[in-house]
Amino acid sequence: MKRRTFAKTGLTAGVSGAIAASCGGEGLPWKKGLETESYSGDTIAGMTIEELREDYHQRLFARYLPFWEKGGFDEEFGGFMCLLNDDGTVADEEKYNWYQGRALWVYSFLYNNFGQDSRHLEIAQKTRDFIVKYMKAGTGTWYERVHRDGRVKEGVSDNIYGWLFIANGLTEFYKATKNEEDRKMVYDTIWSALRVYDNANYKGIGNYGGLPAIKSVTGLRSQGHSMVIIRLLTQLLSHQRNRKLEGVLEQHVELVMKKFFNPQLGITNEYLQHDYSRIPGYEDYMFTGHSVETMWMIMFEALRTKDTQLFADAKNIIIRYIEMSWDYVFEGFGDGHFYVFDGLDRTSKKLYGIKSMWSHCELLIALMHIYEYTLDHRAKDLYERVRAYTIKAFDTDYGVWRQAVNRFGGEVQRDGVPSKRKGNFHQPRYLMLSILSLDRLIKNQGQPTSFPGIFT
Repeated sequence: MKRRTFAKTGLTAGVSGAIAASCGGEGLPWKKGLETESYSGDTIAGMTIEELREDYHQRLFARYLPFWEKGGFDEEFGGFMCLLNDDGTVADEEKYNWYQGRALWVYSFLYNNFGQDSRHLEIAQKTRDFIVKYMKAGTGTWYERVHRDGRVKEGVSDNIYGWLFIANGLTEFYKATKNEEDRKMVYDTIWSALRVYDNANYKGIGNYGGLPAIKSVTGLRSQGHSMVIIRLLTQLLSHQRNRKLEGVLEQHVELVMKKFFNPQLGITNEYLQHDYSRIPGYEDYMFTGHSVETMWMIMFEALRTKDTQLFADAKNIIIRYIEMSWDYVFEGFGDGHFYVFDGLDRTSKKLYGIKSMWSHCELLIALMHIYEYTLDHRAKDLYERVRAYTIKAFDTDYGVWRQAVNRFGGEVQRDGVPSKRKGNFHQPRYLMLSILSLDRLIKNQGQPTSFPGIFT
């Protein structure tokens, strides 16, 4: 595959004198390479790598997964209900396509990577069957919400996220069963979603508060869309060959690294205009949680394509963003709205007012894999700090973590997210990928994993 050379373009472009000065006059922090940096000490977060691995295994298999057997997983109809009480009983029976596709991925990934447990495959199969029977709206399109028994509650949405999550789940499920019908649905869904997204009248971009409420988002591009496309295609193309989709994947990686990334300010814009030009007045805006999440997905794509420069660029951007957005007063990651320049609508509350569980999981995935491949001491130090805060802020007695807290650690409700919502994706993905990463470190006796070493 053609090697990408981002380091010669946007990543090393000039910056203003103020930003250059802030970097100590030694250039931008993402110019470092993939060299390893040994860290003195043989523990992570106060534990050996074996003990940390056991901690994650216990959190996943003894606490998190048993919770979903209490009612979240629908034994009768298949699929998942995610509006639950803390004891696992169902608070609302609706089934949302995002969470069906995500659950299908989780249990298929469990089966494929953790001993091929027949129960995990059974749950994945029943979820797949429910999705295909009741949520399929047509070739490559899917209903947004249905009732527990499959009756349609909300039709096909303007937003393609749910379609892509279903395609992602079917992709992982196909690895387990090799069902050609599922493979065809994956491809149909991808091409349908791409066609809809490329329409200048696309209305599926969500404004989560980073832009003014009066600003029309019709036809905008979002980093979040490229993020989901990149992750889906990296996984699909690790076991499938398709030249057209290889081109799509390379295009979206380049869009993130060359278009969404703003070299003058050293941030990744969340929104661009339809032609991928910057939005006047919001060139300095970044949705930091998505930015870190996208970069670890690009790191995984770099592993798949054996692109050490791309890995190094993403690695150093991740560390920069975490250091920029960390709340050094109260701890925790400001995963919301980061603005380079001050303004009346650009307060610290927008950045630190809500600290989300999902974003802290994404930070931990990113930092664990940076450490695994480079032993970078900065990643290790940040990992320990992020993990300590995450456990303190989000852990619960019943094993499924709280959705969000305010700046001071008190539970808070995110706009548009039901109060009974239980997360069925970010937490288990973080735990599973961390266990697999730690398994490789244990096998390597604490030495960095050879590049590349994973195709997940």
